[in-house]
Amino acid sequence: MKTRDRSARSGNPIPKWDGPAPLVGLLSKNPAEYKIRFTSAARRARALRKLGVSADEVASATQITPLLKDIRGGLKAVLRAMRFSQDPVVRCFLAKHDSLGVWARENTCWEAIGLAAGIDPLRLLGAALLAWRDHGVTVGRLIAICHAPELMKKRIEYAKLPGGWRDRDALEKLVLGLP
Repeated sequence: MKTRDRSARSGNPIPKWDGPAPLVGLLSKNPAEYKIRFTSAARRARALRKLGVSADEVASATQITPLLKDIRGGLKAVLRAMRFSQDPVVRCFLAKHDSLGVWARENTCWEAIGLAAGIDPLRLLGAALLAWRDHGVTVGRLIAICHAPELMKKRIEYAKLPGGWRDRDALEKLVLGLP
C-alpha cells in the first residue's frame, strides 16, 4: 500500500511504502531447495574430479597432510618454503597446486594434488621437508649476515678485555683461517 508522506515540512514528493519489503532474490527457507553444488562435500568431489583422482585413491594413499599441518606455521609456511625450492618434484606439485581454484587449493589434501601430479606422497613429504629445512637455513644465514657487523664489534670489544681469550681465538680462526 502506497501512502504519501504526511509531514508537510518534508516536502518529499517520493511516496514511501507502508509494509514489508518485497521478497525479491531471497533464499528459500526450505533447505531442500538449495542446490547441492554449494556443499563442501560436493565441492571436494568436484575438485577431485578436476584433478582426475578418485576418493578411494586418496584414502588409500599415505596421509602426509596431517604431518605437514603440525609443522610450525602449518601448510601455508611449508608451501612458502617450497616456492623457494628448485626440486623438480616440488615444481611439479606447485604447478598442479596453482592450477586449482582458491577454494580447492585451501581445502584439497596434498595427497590428492600429489597423486594428480604423478608424485608419490612419501616422495612429496621428503621434498617438502627438505624445502622447509633449506628455507630455514637460508633465513638463518640471512639473519646472521644482517647482524654480523654488530656481532663482530661486540666480539672485538670482548676480545680486548683481559679474560677475552675465547673471543680472540675465535677471531683468529675467522680472520686468519687458523684451525
